[in-house]
Amino acid sequence: MLGPPLIKLFHISPEKYSVGDEIVGNGRDKVDVRIEDELEARKPDGTLSRRDAVFGLEHTDFTVCGVVSPGYIYRIKPNCEPERWDFAWIGEMQKALLKLKYPQYEGMKQYPEWNTDLIDKCCSGYWSGAATQTPYWEFLMPSCTVIEVIASELVDPKSTKGGWRPSSTVS
Repeated sequence: MLGPPLIKLFHISPEKYSVGDEIVGNGRDKVDVRIEDELEARKPDGTLSRRDAVFGLEHTDFTVCGVVSPGYIYRIKPNCEPERWDFAWIGEMQKALLKLKYPQYEGMKQYPEWNTDLIDKCCSGYWSGAATQTPYWEFLMPSCTVIEVIASELVDPKSTKGGWRPSSTVS
């Protein structure tokens, strides 16, 4: 009997890797430390710490997960079964922190408040594996192997909106 179909996973990193290289989790925060601290405090036993994880997406649009630093884009193969979580739960907490940082902007009024209820709701939603109305799935794994270098030059994550394409293919 065959297992589930293999999915393509992509990763963006400021580090330059070659095909066959192993990428391992680096222990660093992936988003604001306040969010990572709250998620870590509520992480179920036996679940991979986000700080110790390598992240993969099923597409090359890295704007959906808040990547802001330029990086190289890779197609990766997990070295074990990845965990799948809906990043949109974290996005709500990021909006609340933006509202704290920029309260003077009118557009921030629609964002949620950073409070215990929001934190509990978002952390429990994330760790439950439940999908939001608009899920953005991320795959966490302790390590993966580079199977293809998609972008060998640094890519601004903003340019990946809708899926990254090499500049030579954009007309």
